[in-house]
Amino acid sequence: MKLYSIILFLAIFICISLSQAYGDYLKVSRLASIKAEPTRDSRELERVEAGTILPLLDGGEQSNGYYHVETISLGQPGWIYRTFARRYPGEIQDELAERKISEPLSDPTIAPLTPEQKRYASRHLRLGKPQVVYERVREGYVLAQSGSLKIPLWVQYELSPEEVHGTAEREDKFRADASIPFGYRAELADYRGSGFDRGHMAPAADMKRSEEVMGESFLLSNIAPQVGRGFNQDIWKELESAVRSWVEQRGSLSIITGPIFAAVDDKISYKLIGKNQVAVPTHFYKIVIDTNNPNRVEALAFILPNKDLSNHDYSEYLTTIDEIEKATGLDFLSALPVAIQDTVEAYKSQRVW
Repeated sequence: MKLYSIILFLAIFICISLSQAYGDYLKVSRLASIKAEPTRDSRELERVEAGTILPLLDGGEQSNGYYHVETISLGQPGWIYRTFARRYPGEIQDELAERKISEPLSDPTIAPLTPEQKRYASRHLRLGKPQVVYERVREGYVLAQSGSLKIPLWVQYELSPEEVHGTAEREDKFRADASIPFGYRAELADYRGSGFDRGHMAPAADMKRSEEVMGESFLLSNIAPQVGRGFNQDIWKELESAVRSWVEQRGSLSIITGPIFAAVDDKISYKLIGKNQVAVPTHFYKIVIDTNNPNRVEALAFILPNKDLSNHDYSEYLTTIDEIEKATGLDFLSALPVAIQDTVEAYKSQRVW
């Protein structure tokens, strides 16, 4: 009997120890917000997708129907409403170990990862990759937004003549991109009183194929601060209109647009706006590529300073794709054969189309 009591005591002690070491955890059941406080109107800290695993805090007790959890990207406490997640008992490490990382470091310029490299990555990136660039794929465009600059590094899309003549009406529904965590994105308040326009990278006038596509062009992840008069409202708008006319003349074209932070005397400095410190580019680039004739790929490349360019024409700012790559550190047209890519990127057109 004494031996039985000792065994029972040890079993209870082990169970208590394990529950304290691991506790319960949550698995998110659908796209949800983690709030700063356990109230509906509280500030959003980040968005989490279905399948995300969240460590529980406070032993899993609820407040106003919210669980106290640890955020993923911020590493700080937050609150998620109970209906958006399912609670599981036991060891969170088991769930993390089951996650598979098929292509954690995919890069079209290098060979695919070997099975051995995938095992290395699955071990070392078990808790996820450090996130600095948020890539988003939408019907109208694809983009990569910087979590530090709070603006897109590039926005790329293909535009056809049919899409140029879409019927969706423009509605200026600018809004934060909720798919990017709070604190790593621009907010509407950042632009208020800044003196800068909310400049589209993929223009709204190129997104007329549907109301949804038009609406997505107003997400702030597709926006960067631009000087208004003399730039966004004038020369930049004229360049965007010219691109659409080239689409009508030539057929479908690919367009890539983004910011540049130019160095002066070996130093880069730029203005920040708003509480979230949204970066104001010194220049913007636009690349237009025509691949309708595979034997003669053509491109136009522009770098325009982000300032009042009244009385200037966009054709004055023709450059090479090589120069844009040098200024941005980006590698464009990587899917083209190397010989064609090198030729197209080095060529500076003497006139616009």
